[in-house]
Amino acid sequence: MRSFRRVTLPLCLSFTAMAALAEEPAPLQAPASQVAGSPQLRVQLSASRRTVLSSELAGKVLELDVKEGASFKKGQRLVTFDCAVHRAQLTHSAAAEAAASKKLEVARRLDKLQSISVSDLSQAQAEVNMARAQRGVGQVMVQRCAIDAPFSGRVAERKAQPGEYVAEGKELLAIYDDSSFEVELIVPSHWMVWLKPGHRFKVRLEETAQEYPAEVTRLGSVIDPISQSIKVFGRITSNDPQLLPGMSGNALLAPPQS
Repeated sequence: MRSFRRVTLPLCLSFTAMAALAEEPAPLQAPASQVAGSPQLRVQLSASRRTVLSSELAGKVLELDVKEGASFKKGQRLVTFDCAVHRAQLTHSAAAEAAASKKLEVARRLDKLQSISVSDLSQAQAEVNMARAQRGVGQVMVQRCAIDAPFSGRVAERKAQPGEYVAEGKELLAIYDDSSFEVELIVPSHWMVWLKPGHRFKVRLEETAQEYPAEVTRLGSVIDPISQSIKVFGRITSNDPQLLPGMSGNALLAPPQS
């Protein structure tokens, strides 16, 4: 029994040591991006200015020549409606205003001769005001018969076709400004110590496999209490015709060197 204990005790100790060595965790290593000194953060490109043009009146679309992906200039006519009825109503309103103005002129002459009552003079003036207001409404409706581009850019989506009758408020074109792009990313909130508007960094996009200069424009106003992170917004400072909304990649962001 004594010899058995002398043999088995070292074996048990040896097995215990081997198990301890096997369970010992490997030394932690920093991520490759941190080792390189430039943390990489996912970003997505979006147009700085984008909007959806909608119909301000009910009617038939006469012209809608721009197609998806087409470029346009600021002030260019994009959509035209059939507004024969609205133009006719404007003509009628202008004629009614002219007639009311002449009636008012006659009433004022009679008033100087004291040949008209005060109420009749007031009525003539009211008719002029009503006719003028009606003409103003007609002018606004005629102005809505065409939609011009509010800025230069490209068409993202066309949602109506020429000859289609659309209701008021119907979406017609989704457009964006292709000269200015924003990027959005999420960073640790403790980076606010050094990350300020104007901080310059680079963005590498997967679709073009190129790097673009960028700068921080503003920081988010809320910190996520769970992840302790904050949104950061920036803009691409170069103009490249290859850039499109929705492109994604990495932001190469690092603290300023002292």
